[in-house]
Amino acid sequence: MIPKRHIPPDPLFPHMPTLCGEEAMKDIFKRHVENDHQPAQDNWIQDCRILHIRYKPGRYVMVLYEILFPNRPGQPDEPEMWYVRAFKKGKSHSNFLEAQSLQTQEGQPNPLILHFPEIESVAWGFPYDRKMISLPQALDQDTLRSQVLPSLLGPHRMAEWDIVDLILEVVHYVPEHTCTSQVTTHLHHRMTGKTTSLTVFGKTFANHQGMLSYQALQQLWNSPARKIGALVIPEPLAFDPETNTLWQSSLIGIPLTHFPLSDPRMCGWMEKSGATLATLHGTPLMDLPIGQTPDIMERLDHATRILAPLRPACQESLYQLSTILAQQASHFPSYPSATLHGDPHRKNLFLQDETVALIDLDSITTGPPLYDVGSCLASVWYRAALGEISTPLAKTLSIRFLKGYQQNVSWPLSEAEVVWYIAAFLVTEQATRCATTFKADRLDIIEHLIHLAKSLLSRDILFNGMQLQTKNCLSAQPGTH
Repeated sequence: MIPKRHIPPDPLFPHMPTLCGEEAMKDIFKRHVENDHQPAQDNWIQDCRILHIRYKPGRYVMVLYEILFPNRPGQPDEPEMWYVRAFKKGKSHSNFLEAQSLQTQEGQPNPLILHFPEIESVAWGFPYDRKMISLPQALDQDTLRSQVLPSLLGPHRMAEWDIVDLILEVVHYVPEHTCTSQVTTHLHHRMTGKTTSLTVFGKTFANHQGMLSYQALQQLWNSPARKIGALVIPEPLAFDPETNTLWQSSLIGIPLTHFPLSDPRMCGWMEKSGATLATLHGTPLMDLPIGQTPDIMERLDHATRILAPLRPACQESLYQLSTILAQQASHFPSYPSATLHGDPHRKNLFLQDETVALIDLDSITTGPPLYDVGSCLASVWYRAALGEISTPLAKTLSIRFLKGYQQNVSWPLSEAEVVWYIAAFLVTEQATRCATTFKADRLDIIEHLIHLAKSLLSRDILFNGMQLQTKNCLSAQPGTH
């Protein structure tokens, strides 16, 4: 639980302080959620915890909550996750009626879709979702057992295996965007009596991205790089258009976020990560969508509009940084278009034995390769800004990543442009996220990130240390900036 948040004023969403207050929302849920037609009691909701906040100034506010209900023997469990979306003044009631019309239950109002008129908001109890209308069906265990899993087992020559047990776990949920579930089936062979298990992942989408991702992943699975083992990814198994769900195989391993960046093995893993990303970039795919990421300077302008009012002391530095980025951008060479991951951070770099695999590939697009590189390395430097690692270690990890990357692409890297993208993403991704998640302990990091971006550009502090490529990570310990 985050004890304190800084909530920026937004005249279009005056109820944000309430939405971002766990005790206040606990009281609102207590008043509105039906307790089997009995009056709500003081101890009926034991706790309310914020899991995630999504905020775009002047556009929308959405908060995901974990609600803890007491055990009530003999009664069905209440949903543990609810998300609340705020609407502009006078718009919540019409959106509530629309939501009810789409997700009624046997002609009756859905009790898991609530209207909070006092804060101009609508709440959805998981698995009901404003945009993923098919999510309840996608997570229905009877449908999984009778329809989905048999079709997935067939291609694995497992048609003669009976499903003995099924375990469903929701591993990641982003309201109105995606929901990823893990399904583990325990199987029994009809003829031999042998038993085994199979784990698959299903990702339900709110839009058409699921089908596009499945088509791209099929190409990637059939690519020469994947077949020779240079690129390790989950196998795309099927796409269910009825529920808008993409099914993939599982990989055995753990994401790099499981390990601290100070782990002495991280240098080698980052070099392998650079090589893996380079292999993806160099694997051409047909009919990929062009990345929807707007021009980087437009993103910087947007970030400035968010950050400047929140942190007035950094306005001048922001404008100076924008000027420097604009001046340097005109001197860069052009790169060939690449197959981009879209979110190449450590949580999606998956360590399998001694190989670094790629997961969460549903945002594949085509575009400038340094979008991925800059975004990935900016997340490393963000950890330096938080004080989790030292500046020398961030430099070492970046250079090892770039070494692995450069050795596996056909185009030479422009050192100045790599630094430019890292600096830009420190502001457009990392600093902006510090502002819009409302975490009070992140606000002071904004100035540090801006200063770090300017330092990277003006002093070239990254590539002054190219000799660090061969140094052991233990030589750059955390805490020595």
